[in-house]
Amino acid sequence: MDDIDELRSIVQAHPIIDNHAHNLLTAENALNYEKYPLEPVTSEAAGEALKQAPYTLSHRLAVKQLAALFNCEPTWEAIKAARYKRVTAGYEELVRKCLEGTYSLLLDDLLADHDIEHYTWHDKFIGSPSGTRRIVRIEAVATQILHDIWGPKAVLLEYPQGSGGILRFMDHFKERVSKACLDPMVAGFKSVICYRSGLNVKIDDDRLPYEIDDMLRDIVMNEPSLRIAEKRMNDFLVRMALTVIRDTAKSNGSKPKPIQFHTGLGDNDIDLVLANPAYLQPLIEKYHDVDFVLLHSSYPYTREAGYLASVYPNVYLDLGEVYSMVSKDAELTILRQAMELTPTSRLLWSTDGHFHPETYWLSNRQFRDTLETVLVDHVKQGVLTVSEAKEAVADILFNNSSKLYDLKLSPPKVALEKSKSKSNDLSVITYTKYLDALAAQNPNMIVWMQWVDYTATIRVRMFPIREFQKIVKGQRRIGITLAVLHMLQDDTLAQGGVATGQFYMRPDLHSLRKNAALKSNSATVMTFWEDEKGEQLEGCPRTTLQRIVTALNPIQVTLGFEIEVVILRRDLDGEWKPLTRNHSWSNITSDIRQNALEFLEEIVATLASIDIHIEQFHAESAPGQFEFVLPPAPPLEAIDTLLKARQTIQNAAEGHGYRATLYPRPYPFAAGTASHAHFSISPTTEEESFLAGILTHFSAIAAFSLSQDISYERVASGVWAGSEWVAWGTQNREAPIRKISAGHWELKQIDGLANMYFAMAALLAAGYLGIAHSLTLTHKDCPVDASTLSAGERQRFGITEKIPKTLEASLAALEENDDMCAILGPGFVEKYIAVKRAESKKLASMGDDERRTWLIERY
Repeated sequence: MDDIDELRSIVQAHPIIDNHAHNLLTAENALNYEKYPLEPVTSEAAGEALKQAPYTLSHRLAVKQLAALFNCEPTWEAIKAARYKRVTAGYEELVRKCLEGTYSLLLDDLLADHDIEHYTWHDKFIGSPSGTRRIVRIEAVATQILHDIWGPKAVLLEYPQGSGGILRFMDHFKERVSKACLDPMVAGFKSVICYRSGLNVKIDDDRLPYEIDDMLRDIVMNEPSLRIAEKRMNDFLVRMALTVIRDTAKSNGSKPKPIQFHTGLGDNDIDLVLANPAYLQPLIEKYHDVDFVLLHSSYPYTREAGYLASVYPNVYLDLGEVYSMVSKDAELTILRQAMELTPTSRLLWSTDGHFHPETYWLSNRQFRDTLETVLVDHVKQGVLTVSEAKEAVADILFNNSSKLYDLKLSPPKVALEKSKSKSNDLSVITYTKYLDALAAQNPNMIVWMQWVDYTATIRVRMFPIREFQKIVKGQRRIGITLAVLHMLQDDTLAQGGVATGQFYMRPDLHSLRKNAALKSNSATVMTFWEDEKGEQLEGCPRTTLQRIVTALNPIQVTLGFEIEVVILRRDLDGEWKPLTRNHSWSNITSDIRQNALEFLEEIVATLASIDIHIEQFHAESAPGQFEFVLPPAPPLEAIDTLLKARQTIQNAAEGHGYRATLYPRPYPFAAGTASHAHFSISPTTEEESFLAGILTHFSAIAAFSLSQDISYERVASGVWAGSEWVAWGTQNREAPIRKISAGHWELKQIDGLANMYFAMAALLAAGYLGIAHSLTLTHKDCPVDASTLSAGERQRFGITEKIPKTLEASLAALEENDDMCAILGPGFVEKYIAVKRAESKKLASMGDDERRTWLIERY
């Protein structure tokens, strides 16, 4: 049963791409039940019919589940009362809870044009680095054109007669659909023709409906909602949209974006007979090169939809909307019917969540439970192996949507441990239900909630796993004194630090990993910082980075890091000395073979045991110095992995009585120790402006990437550390920015003493400013160390600025850079500068040997 339990855990925890949903209400409207009643979370009924919703099985199940969500009595009145408290205390925290497990959202954001949050507002609640994507509703586009071009005032003044109206309408419609085809934030299209005139779309009526001119005028003059209900016009819109989608992709050399069709279950204004997706068969065949998504499980026509998805390669079946709308038995039946014929590679999940966040929460919970039941039954019946069932989970919840909508997303991969004991074999996926299973299997585990302060010190609070569960579920909040924002390594406060106030840590379960190379039954998790109201706190390292990454959308960013460490051991006098002395770059010397090789391989194996897979490792140049290269990943994941890998390497070293230090320049006679950062952007269309921004703001970036005075001992020519001038060069390791390929660079001027979240946030913020201000790249590709050039030669390469040689110079550059201060957060920058100046003063008061030992023992 171990394999079955693992399958259950994966179903309950696998991240989701919600391929069809709608915007949530603003906090101001979330409690406006007169306009937006709560009962529709369990029913498609409206008006008088909605009064009967409490008597349905779907509603009664939802009451019990929502009572658990709000920790109240299982009555509708108690739920509303508890909900009022949650919404008024912190609406966004409720939204975050209800969207837990959602990695990406595709929103039809044209369901309403008021009282809702903008589609980008939802980005803060999901994990995808590319943010929320849009689904464009073609009928809403048509309505917008009627409003924009032929609104009532325009009609009264002038209205095009004859055929001019429809031609003008067509031109604008084609232009807007074509533009949406090319918009990277648009994932696809949608038609609600099912609501308007039914799915029996005629495919052989190519005549221009000139007579519709009069109809358009009638709509504008007499229909307040500008709703187009005439069948011939609706059919014409669908055919025209499909043609534009197909032809735009063909001319652009790309794949057409999919189109979703509402089918089956819906409001009472549909013709239920004409909601059968079988009516779409001729249209599917005619537009065979455009992918069709049949929404809402096509209930009660699920089998018909499954047939279409099984015989047409351009048809997919969405399993959404019915979950929380029908009984538990019906949910099971719908999924079983969907799987009778439909390949699991053509099934998609969505919530059809809209207005109230509970619509998301209920749908996801009920579908996970249904999927678990059906797949476990298939495994027990011998229809599926556990491996095949796991594959189906990943495909339905994530992979199929990522591929169909060309999202280029991969589910976050996080692992705790694969122990020698099979009963403790914990393959981790994040999220609450898996945490519950983990607690049941390992009730004595301790979870370290970590954050990185402004001195790059990792600070920790430790909790028994059952207490950690309460934190994750919102039953406890962990407050940390705001003094941390001014705290040095020895807990003294920089100027401005006070003992009043606190922030709260919110764990990010994506980062949960088992501690390895420690005699400890524990795991670590990174955190976000929030204020009393649950809002993001300015100056939180991880929030700052994620905010910049979101601002760069639709450009996607990938980071990769090289971990350089010097392995030291104490000699008989208690001094730290290099583990290996007979040592050179990329060389396996006899000293390394005898004293280091087994230990290095142990490190790589230990990292692999917690799902951190090193791409390569080798000896670096300085005595005892080695490098481990991590794979690329989205920014937060990449840095979380970097910090965990460093901790693990240091744990392993301490287990042997060694010290693995990140100290930037252990020996004046040898190369220093860096933490080179690779960064890539996609697409690369803005790469020159992105790079121009980084070079323009490089001195301010250095305040974060070279964050201590000792860091500047590497800012020198001839030590392969990026030399001394702000420049870039293709495969030039004596330039601070080495270009590797289109859109892919390496930052050389960075070391392990940096708070990497801030360093990468500053780097990407500078790139963002370059794009936002359309900066021209004036620096030319420099093929040599710029320090070896004459002033005139540097001028010809556009190289005019030296890299700061002291921390104070970098801090001053940051302080004077209004654009960088504004985007990073002026309050945060002020605190950061105060901390770094106080830290610099403290270290300057030490003798050289004392300072070196002090830093080696901390980094």
